[in-house]
Amino acid sequence: MINYCSSYHMSSMPRILSRCHFTAGNIKLLNTTGKPRPNFKEYQRRFFMTHTYVELLSKNIHSGTDLIKPYLRTCLVGDFPEDGTSRSAEFTVSFLGTGRGSPGRHRNSSCTALRLGGQTYLFDAGEGTQRQLAHTRILPLSINKIFITQMHGDHVFGLVPLILKIQSAAKAQLDESLAARRRGRGRRVLDRLPLLEIYGPPGLYNFINMSIALSCSKINYLDMHIIELVGGRNGLGPTALSRKKSVFLQRYPEIDTPGIRRVFLKANEDQVWIIDKPATVNRDMLKKGEDGFNRLPNDVNLGKNRRLIIKAAELDHLGGVQTFGYTVEEQTPPRNIDAKKATELGVNPSDKYNLLKMGESVPTDDGTGVVKPEQVLLEELRARKLAVLSDHRRVPPPMAGLCRNADLLVHEATLTKEDGVDKIKIRGHNTAENAGIFGGEMGCEVVALNHFVSAAVSEDAIETLLAEARRGNRNRSQIISSYDFMEVWIPRGGFNFYNLPLNSSKDKGK
Repeated sequence: MINYCSSYHMSSMPRILSRCHFTAGNIKLLNTTGKPRPNFKEYQRRFFMTHTYVELLSKNIHSGTDLIKPYLRTCLVGDFPEDGTSRSAEFTVSFLGTGRGSPGRHRNSSCTALRLGGQTYLFDAGEGTQRQLAHTRILPLSINKIFITQMHGDHVFGLVPLILKIQSAAKAQLDESLAARRRGRGRRVLDRLPLLEIYGPPGLYNFINMSIALSCSKINYLDMHIIELVGGRNGLGPTALSRKKSVFLQRYPEIDTPGIRRVFLKANEDQVWIIDKPATVNRDMLKKGEDGFNRLPNDVNLGKNRRLIIKAAELDHLGGVQTFGYTVEEQTPPRNIDAKKATELGVNPSDKYNLLKMGESVPTDDGTGVVKPEQVLLEELRARKLAVLSDHRRVPPPMAGLCRNADLLVHEATLTKEDGVDKIKIRGHNTAENAGIFGGEMGCEVVALNHFVSAAVSEDAIETLLAEARRGNRNRSQIISSYDFMEVWIPRGGFNFYNLPLNSSKDKGK
């Protein structure tokens, strides 16, 4: 069985593909003559999927997950909606690697992407991440932030190849821009190099620079910032208690690479690392717009200029292995305005709409009246939040607090209940049952089990893990299992499967 086939392969190797099929209902891509079948569109729509994904996606909607079903889809380049409409990539979580250790036939090493419409955040980059991206709709140049949870190989061995791939895409874009300009098409040449920010534990800078130096590579078309989260309990690595020199924070001038900047970020007094925290929208910001349509920091249409609230805190994985979890939360989105009603009341589209969104009354255009926000504003929306927890045996209070009320919690399910507490302590991993318990206690709407062992590919194995998680969760969250190339779209306003008030703590069943 072939797990992946590209469109190039399909056109250039018909004889080979005529003998290949995917086991989901024995779907054959081509007939024996090498020509597409009449309903080839359906085959083309699924030809990238792995055997596991094709076979189990329709069965991932087990009992108790009916509510999340409309928000599950794939991020594959050949997979489109049945009706031909476009799919929103705004606050969409794509799973590129859902296994632990080395890549397997059905699951790649750790990598999760948050697509924000114009920009992409990656969490970890295990071996094979670059290949996984090639099968998806995620463009390398859209990746502007990468968050590394730990320095174990299954979370970082794909990082340097990915960096070079992003640089290659940046160079290609620059070359295309220069060529268009030479042809007289007036295309603007990039005025600055693309910025790539990489966050993670101490040692990340040395790992990246050493790999680039010893592989005789260069960084010429990227502006890279490597931000190491310092000050944690395992920040000096496993040699902290010995007399050996720690290589994690050491500086080696011999491997310094032009174009790569090293930055240290310290935790606050609550042991939380504030990676980004955009300013709260205020009246002064509203006055900056001269065209009447000033984009606010919480505008979902800002593309790469959009900023979100990003925080990190430590997880308890293994002694000497500093491990982080991350949360990404948008600012409270602006409420939409009923433009038709506002116009009827005497206020045409202008900068006054921003004032109304901020809850301030505005005069009508003719100055004869006043329009109040409650007259034209539509329903208030909840800010969306994603929480990603890497390998751990315990979630310390600072990280637990960050996860509260997340729309989607990505939690490892490496072990089963049968493995017992001792194995959790020794191996530094957690169970599906504890994932369900933690998600329920934190009021998370959806818990996605992740980081599976290689044996967790059969439907029975996945069912066992899901059952354990649901028993621990007590029906306080939607529990799903992640698969490579699965995607969860979080709609504007977030999930609210249990019809809770907007400001509810979401602690269901407690």
